[in-house]
Amino acid sequence: MNLTRFRLWTVLGLVALLGIACNTRPNPHQVTFWNSMGGPLGDVLDSIITLYNQQADLPVVSVNMGSYGTLSQKLMGAVASNRPPVLAQVYESWTSELLENGKIEPFETFARRYIEDSVMADIWPVLIEDNVFDGQLVTFPFNKSVPVFYYNRDLFREYGIDSFPRTWDEFRQVAKRLTIDTDGDGTIDIYGTAFPVSVWWFLTMLYQKGGKVIEGDSIVLDSPEAREVLQYMVDLIYRDSCAYLTTGYRHQNDFATGHVAMIWGTIVSYAFMKKAIHFDLGVAPVPSFGKPLVVVSGTNVAIFKGVTPQQQEGAARFVRFFLKPEIQALWSAGTGYIPIRRSALDQPLLRDFLNQVPGMREGMLQLEHATFEPRDPIWFTGRRYLSTEGLEPALRGVLSVEKALERATRLLQTELNRRKRLERRLKRR
Repeated sequence: MNLTRFRLWTVLGLVALLGIACNTRPNPHQVTFWNSMGGPLGDVLDSIITLYNQQADLPVVSVNMGSYGTLSQKLMGAVASNRPPVLAQVYESWTSELLENGKIEPFETFARRYIEDSVMADIWPVLIEDNVFDGQLVTFPFNKSVPVFYYNRDLFREYGIDSFPRTWDEFRQVAKRLTIDTDGDGTIDIYGTAFPVSVWWFLTMLYQKGGKVIEGDSIVLDSPEAREVLQYMVDLIYRDSCAYLTTGYRHQNDFATGHVAMIWGTIVSYAFMKKAIHFDLGVAPVPSFGKPLVVVSGTNVAIFKGVTPQQQEGAARFVRFFLKPEIQALWSAGTGYIPIRRSALDQPLLRDFLNQVPGMREGMLQLEHATFEPRDPIWFTGRRYLSTEGLEPALRGVLSVEKALERATRLLQTELNRRKRLERRLKRR
């Protein structure tokens, strides 16, 4: 038994005993699909599953787990107690853990049997790359998104701004220009931008500058590139006074009510904001430091071991159905997620959706220059460390940028070193 298996499955076996995992084995006559698609996103998924089940031998049954945090807890507990679902959404760092412990049935075999070469060639290359581990296609892309900026085109026109900024320096200038005291009472009524603590935003800017998080056995967050990026974000709030820090989705609400001129968000946010917005909405690609690059987000799907071969094949057939261009168009137009296949952009339904909002198509095309977050198992906790111990103290003015990044780096390095020591100790046994 390797180290990760010993650590992960000992702990999660206890989790399962405490009832966090489901207590019954999947019905062998159906394909259970554990997911976290709620609200309008879940409605679209359910409609696709209904269409699939009309022609399927084994029906797919959607089991919504609510949040991704709940999904991860129940999923890890379920596989630890050998009661996995057939199919589930997974993040890359989860995949690393599950693959290392032999709990995932790699998708490579199913892809050869169920997905034509022409279909594979039609999938965005970065999405395939994101699912390949040690040269093998292990999982398959599912609900993928890119970051975009939403902006108030009415405000832009009113203040003579012709287009959305292309560089981060231009973004700062536009944000300052659109920070406005509309009634002259000395209180700002409209801010240029607002944002929560966002690892996604930070990583996108960091990667644009050529920075990294992990390099070999070292955490390299405390770098000139990382300090420059975090200082930029801090300066928007405290030096330029054109932004404020929010929590949750408050920045989206403030944008929808006209109190913020432009906000960072996932391309999927449109599905949740559109009913509340009563101005001319624009979508724009993320600014850059000269080299366009974004970090793709969202989950992939994994097929699990411990279920019947018929169930595994049923899951693969559902993925094949999900990849049909007309289904991808339905999925993307209904949710805002990127279509997995490029050709789906030419489907009439999706083309009409993209034409509704200026810039939406350009936002999706950012996948042409995209990368992804670290896939090392340490990122499962490391992402949280970066957020709560690195970014947040600096953005709240509690620690300097230098001290905050030093702290986050030290914590991640300690965790990484601990894992390596235990690995070496286990190998000597």
